[in-house]
Amino acid sequence: MGVFELRYPTRSIFGRGVFERLGEEAAAFGKKALLVTGRRAMKEAGTLDKAVELMRDNGVEVAVFSEVEPEPSTETVDRAVRLIREEGCQLVVGLGGGSAIDVAKAAACLAVHEGSTSEYLAGERKIEREGLPFIAIPTTAGTGAESTNNSVLIDKSRGIKKSIRSPLMLAKLSIVDPLLTVTMPPRVTAASGMDALTQAIESYVSLASNPVSDALAIRAIGYISRYLPKAYENGGDLEAREMVMLGSFMTGLSFSNASLGAVHGLAHPIGAHFGIPHGVACAILLPHVMRFNLGVRREKYAEIAAAMGAEPKAEKAVEKVEELLETLNIPKGLSHFGVKKEDLEKVVRDAGGRSLSNNPRPASEEDLLNILLEAL
Repeated sequence: MGVFELRYPTRSIFGRGVFERLGEEAAAFGKKALLVTGRRAMKEAGTLDKAVELMRDNGVEVAVFSEVEPEPSTETVDRAVRLIREEGCQLVVGLGGGSAIDVAKAAACLAVHEGSTSEYLAGERKIEREGLPFIAIPTTAGTGAESTNNSVLIDKSRGIKKSIRSPLMLAKLSIVDPLLTVTMPPRVTAASGMDALTQAIESYVSLASNPVSDALAIRAIGYISRYLPKAYENGGDLEAREMVMLGSFMTGLSFSNASLGAVHGLAHPIGAHFGIPHGVACAILLPHVMRFNLGVRREKYAEIAAAMGAEPKAEKAVEKVEELLETLNIPKGLSHFGVKKEDLEKVVRDAGGRSLSNNPRPASEEDLLNILLEAL
């Protein structure tokens, strides 16, 4: 078993309607907040206005930063940091999907550090102290970003997508309300849910997994695989929304302590180069990476198959994933997004990092290229 460490947010509140507690919780951290969110979804759903109202009703002034793009960049974090300093904000609230939460997380930390976000992403500077208090409020059931100590960003000037990572970046509070996911359209439900399932599967078979992360991951696999099709078919199914959200939350707790694998090692450069939604890229790659890993994790893949309701055989896990992709109408290959065979070498060249190093089977550049060819 060896030695392992566990790191989680200071507090997490889960359940239907807990979003209503935002104002009183935020007031405990300061009198002025920067609310970080995306460009449209939260405004159109009315969730942004409600968040502002909840905080103002509890004596917290709010500045809004609604410039987060689907694949957030270091420049976006730099702009959020400037606004924090200009407005004198004492806390940061991230409201939205993983992109909004990652920007808020990074901005809260870097607001008390010198230098640009790009320098931290490149490893040229190190995070040395805790940032401003940070509250994470996910509105998609997928990334688990409310539970993690990293922020995934693109540096456009360097052409890289990777993470800034530090235990000092963990949220002071996560407010996880399944009711906030009801407005997600089916395609977002599918993509975010497959991101969560991929994270659960990869953390379960990771070289860095541990008994606690395994317990969270295997239960999350069961919840997500069972309830995601129901949430996809009927967005108003509150039980399905709640169970997928719970699975996503548990997945974040798992992979933040156990790392991921080759799917994420490849999905990050794919997102950086081609702009394919992260959850969709993960979904397309997942069965191919699973087949590559089967020989070294047969027992665990058999357990995954059982958790997904199939016969406990390793190959059945891959079959269940492929059935799920069909049900969710996920595109069958990367070529659907214009990726060509000649593009794959640059993806392999840029693949790497912690995720790839913890894949249960070592993968050479030739192995990665073959996986991408199968996924094309």
